Amino acid sequence: MSAQPPVTPGRRVHWLELLFDLVMVAYIGQVAHTLHGAPSGRDAVAFTVLLAAGWWAWVNASVTMNLFGARVTSVVWVSVAVAMIAVGFMAASVPEALGARSAGFAIGNAVIRVVWMLPWWMKRGRTGTAWWRPFVYCLVPALLWAVSIWVSAPWRYGLWAVAVAVEIILLAVLGGATGWLQRTLDVGHLVERVSLLVVIVFGESVLSVITQLEAHWGPPAWLAALLGFAAIVLLAWVFFTFAPGAVETGLHRLQLRGSVGGLRDTVMYLPLLLIAGVVLFAVGVGTAVADAASPLPPSAVLCLAAGVSLFFLASGAESLRYGAGWRAVVMWAPAGVVLPWILLPVATVLSATGVVAAAVAVIAVIAALNALNARRVRAGAG
Repeated sequence: MSAQPPVTPGRRVHWLELLFDLVMVAYIGQVAHTLHGAPSGRDAVAFTVLLAAGWWAWVNASVTMNLFGARVTSVVWVSVAVAMIAVGFMAASVPEALGARSAGFAIGNAVIRVVWMLPWWMKRGRTGTAWWRPFVYCLVPALLWAVSIWVSAPWRYGLWAVAVAVEIILLAVLGGATGWLQRTLDVGHLVERVSLLVVIVFGESVLSVITQLEAHWGPPAWLAALLGFAAIVLLAWVFFTFAPGAVETGLHRLQLRGSVGGLRDTVMYLPLLLIAGVVLFAVGVGTAVADAASPLPPSAVLCLAAGVSLFFLASGAESLRYGAGWRAVVMWAPAGVVLPWILLPVATVLSATGVVAAAVAVIAVIAALNALNARRVRAGAG
């Protein structure tokens, strides 16, 4: 990440979008709970699948509101309300989404795709979108999700994968509306949407630590929680000090180049890795607070290391996708991806609290490298 001059912002995020985000973060919190304690490999797979499904719901909502929601009409109100209910239904299904509540999870996914099909269908003349694309992109996946209710596992999950693959393939082969998308996407709004979601996810991380502290009150938990707060604040400082300006500048650069694929990658795909990183790290910290004086389970250590590594991997990949050169990331991105894995051997000799302290030290080093890199880039630009 590197400090960048501010760019004139677009329209502001409407509070209705923030309300949708709160429901989305409730969903993310439910998904995070699948990894608390000592998660298994199956738990990790479930976490990945459920987080990706929820993220795709958020992306569809955000891009549709960006393109069609400048005026929050009664139709928009109803659409967002139905989408919130669908995401809430998905969230309530998460604990057994791959078991007894898979039908509820599938219904929520089907409904939210139908909701966001309507604006694209109604505005197809304005967007230049072929009449069949909204149906294929939204209605076909919705039907696959709905049909999966009557299909037994594991074939049910295969249909889910096909449903998501249809959307990904269509996005990868954009056509028809690319010129309109390039002109119409409000970059400032997109930056604010992603930034505000990250704020709320950081808030959910703090809530997770507080919940564990309340349940395991005592000096060891106090120290682990204090260190966990410090680590979360450091990650937030890195993100909000360096990312928003760089993101907006990068998105404007991609928009001017007409790179709809670049906009797609940096808005739809890569932020998922960053969100996953924050959630994984919070899960590891919460587990450490719950049993601060004992060794941290290997899977929880893995959450801590993978969380920080993913966070900086996503940040570095975003910078490069915006068109920044290696000079802009070489001081911090490799360190951000590699250094967190030091926590694995550290965890064999330190308690859970000690591992969190080591995580704070690792993040502090990477944060310092970010600051030095930003100063070097500014000096070079001067």
